[in-house]
Amino acid sequence: MKKTILNLTAIAFVSLLLTNCGGNSIESDAKKYAELMCKAQKMATTGDVAQSIQLATEAASLGTEMAGKYKDASDMESFQAAYLKAFSDCK
Repeated sequence: MKKTILNLTAIAFVSLLLTNCGGNSIESDAKKYAELMCKAQKMATTGDVAQSIQLATEAASLGTEMAGKYKDASDMESFQAAYLKAFSDCK
């Protein structure tokens, strides 16, 4: 279980590093990413590892997609702040 959570955290971190967002969609992209990661975390803690991995993989794909969509470093900082805010609502 700890290994799964560690793997999910690693996927989230890599996805976040690959994600470079901007424009008016920063908050909506960050919220979508945070919701996927929140669901993945919930599934991992409830024992649904397969669903958790699937959601984390979707989040990683979203991060890659956004990295191609947005390029500015200041937008990345805005995205990180929006992601952390949205993820803090994960319950």
